Amino acid sequence: MDVPTPRDDDQEPSLFRVTDRGRRALRHAQIVLGLLAIAVAVLVGGAAAAQQVVPAPPPGTTLVAAELLEPSPLPEVAMLNSTLTTRARWTAPGGAQHTGQLPVVAGLAKGDHVPVAVDAGGAVVDARVGTADPLRAGLVAGLSTLLACWAVLALAVSLCRSRLDAIDAEDWETGWARVEPEWSGRA
Repeated sequence: MDVPTPRDDDQEPSLFRVTDRGRRALRHAQIVLGLLAIAVAVLVGGAAAAQQVVPAPPPGTTLVAAELLEPSPLPEVAMLNSTLTTRARWTAPGGAQHTGQLPVVAGLAKGDHVPVAVDAGGAVVDARVGTADPLRAGLVAGLSTLLACWAVLALAVSLCRSRLDAIDAEDWETGWARVEPEWSGRA
């Protein structure tokens, strides 16, 4: 009966099969690539958060900041009523103070500022001028990138492992076919 011995060309004598060493290399690659995916996701999220775009106000208007005098309705109310308004105060380009109801998004606190387009007299022309929340955009982009990278990595690792398992099964069948007649006493 043959006893497994290390090959002379092995750097480090071991009884590990080639597939065992392949699995170990695959685990190391999986860890490194998983950490690299985190770094890529942070970069993508940071880039998305830095892309804060403020739409231009309509021609002949000025963009001013309106301060909310009361909190906007909760997000639960927004599911029932798509048009939410909150009392706010803003200063016209001429310096006059104005107070009125403005359409807003849900969940804003008292004292928050929202951009509003007003005409020269201070009348609201377009209260829906706004900016995307850069933190939310960055988090969504970063987490989406991370999940996509990890999903691709998991698929690749699964395919590699299934191939290594198939090689092991084939080696086992070949070895058993060679040893079984002697082991069972049929030879």
